[in-house]
Amino acid sequence: MGFRKIKAVYKKEMIDLLRDKKTLIMMVLVPLILYPLIMIGAMLITSAIASNIQTGEYDVAVLYEEKEALHSGFDRAEFERFLTDSEDELEYHLKIVDSTSPGEALLAEEIDALIIVEEWDKPVFNVQYLSSVTNSSAASDMIEDKLKLYSEFIEEKLLNDLHLDVDAIMNPISVEWQDKSTKEESLGSILGAILPFLLIVSILMGAIYPAIDTTAGEKERGTLETLLTLPVRNDELIMGKFLAVATVAVVSALLNLLSMAFMGAYMYSMILVADHESTVVNLTEFIPAVLIVILCVVVFALFISALAMCVTTFAKSFKEANNYLTPLLLVVMFTGYIGFIPNIEFNSLMASIPVVNICLLINNILVFKYSFATIIITLVTNVIYAALAVMLLSKLYNSEDILFSEGGVSLQIFTDRRNLKKGGVPNFSDAVLVIAVSMLLILYVGSILQMKYLMGGLLATQLMIIAVPVFFAWYTKKDMRETFSLKVPKIPHVFGAVFMEIGVFIVVMLVSLVLTTIWPEDAQNVGNSFEILLEGVGFVPALLIMALAPAVCEEALFRGYLYSASKKKFKPYTAMLIVAAVFGIYHLSLVKFFTTGILGFAFCYVVYRTESIVTSSVMHFLNNLVSVVVMFYGDRLAKAIPFLFQETAAVSDVLLLLATAVFCVGAGNFLIGIGRKKA
Repeated sequence: MGFRKIKAVYKKEMIDLLRDKKTLIMMVLVPLILYPLIMIGAMLITSAIASNIQTGEYDVAVLYEEKEALHSGFDRAEFERFLTDSEDELEYHLKIVDSTSPGEALLAEEIDALIIVEEWDKPVFNVQYLSSVTNSSAASDMIEDKLKLYSEFIEEKLLNDLHLDVDAIMNPISVEWQDKSTKEESLGSILGAILPFLLIVSILMGAIYPAIDTTAGEKERGTLETLLTLPVRNDELIMGKFLAVATVAVVSALLNLLSMAFMGAYMYSMILVADHESTVVNLTEFIPAVLIVILCVVVFALFISALAMCVTTFAKSFKEANNYLTPLLLVVMFTGYIGFIPNIEFNSLMASIPVVNICLLINNILVFKYSFATIIITLVTNVIYAALAVMLLSKLYNSEDILFSEGGVSLQIFTDRRNLKKGGVPNFSDAVLVIAVSMLLILYVGSILQMKYLMGGLLATQLMIIAVPVFFAWYTKKDMRETFSLKVPKIPHVFGAVFMEIGVFIVVMLVSLVLTTIWPEDAQNVGNSFEILLEGVGFVPALLIMALAPAVCEEALFRGYLYSASKKKFKPYTAMLIVAAVFGIYHLSLVKFFTTGILGFAFCYVVYRTESIVTSSVMHFLNNLVSVVVMFYGDRLAKAIPFLFQETAAVSDVLLLLATAVFCVGAGNFLIGIGRKKA
């Protein structure tokens, strides 16, 4: 790889990017000027609103109702003086007004609140207000505070009348609070929740425009062909473009960090002026943390830049690239919220998950929790992910179909059916739409049906799952046999699928054992949901609905419609990975994402080798059959095969299971290869 050529490409891309006003605005203007203005403006507006609410005058009507002859000596005049007193510790401005129809006046917003005092043996205060009206809601909060003070005032008065020690009775215990965290740790805890999210978003925003400009922008301007004719290899071209995008992303993130530091220093100085003694913080202790944060910014910028360029390479225009990047932006932002979740253990596994590792690492080091193992894992894995993304980007640039395609998204479902030709399999764009529609139906309709009708709702959900792809395939006139791999399998292929399922099931069981120790709550929630669904249901209905129905309906959607469309656009193993990932996401569980992902890949592999969805349906049925049998006859199985139900497994048992899995997968692979035509 020629570094001089990379340097030349890098220089050319940086000059082009710095000429672009959009890049300069996103890189310089937004972090250095706009963010401080937004933060200061938000503070001023919030302060003005709070001051306006505090000093505003609110009209309150008081209505007295006598319910019994018994009274507690309630003094109405004293209560009204207490309510309207603006010189007490609260300094609220409540004004009592007369109203002939206070209820109607409240609804008409002529008064802010109504207090109905019902005089039983003790007064009962019924406060009526409008939560949808700002002034009325504020008045109700003020009345609540006033009534608390009034209650304390009456308590003290009654105790004094009885000549009792007011303080001893009203404050029988004394509590002292001591925060053993240093002020630096407390400040770091606050920063650790907010700063990671802001940084990853700023890095992504900084990478978006240069990534679009260096990929889709080249296509839109028609300059990509010229670049490809130069005496520069594709890997050198990609590396120069990648380094330019990463540079802009890093600079943008560092400017954001600098802007946040200036704002933090400004706010800190303002706090010091107000209360110097209680807020002195030794900022030099944060220097090691800041250095690690900068390292995190650099390695994450490398990863996110390469990832953004991979996405925008598929686009033909600037507008299309923006549309493609929207899901990436949403996923990164959603994942970044993990920094706001308390008590998440930052272990070696978390340190290897992209985005999550950066957020948790910054969170930990800002409270001075230094683990060099997790720091190294986080930094190294991000570099590895960036390298993999660059390798993928290089492959994309070697594909003329991607570089010089017309772009756009072709959705046949929106085409007049009369203009569609019969035959073939769905486009990948249609498959994405089918998956999106199916997931939305499952989330909004299926979940409600399952909560209301339990097993009946689960069956209805499965029928929806198969109805969507079948309808789309029918409307677009696709070949049903080819789309859903509807082919009668050979007998050896069926036995091969059974052996494959046994081997893969053992692997999934061992993986699940590990994941359950990491996310025990998630695994428990999955088990509880099955117990609720199975309440009052017999074995045979459960077998039909939980084992047979998914083996038909889910296979039609994933190993049928989605896999055939993915295989048309991508290489077979890439298509298998896509289907496996979507199948894992479909189950909406951290634990099941990995286990069902493994199963989904195995199911796809068997369909690919046998060209029949029947074989994957057999595997799916057997897998779910075991789960149903365990739920109904788990105690008997635990007695018959105790080592399979232990929470921890001995090394010898694990080795035995792995050996069995390898043998079964090998035997299954051999059987499904019998009679298969060579490509």
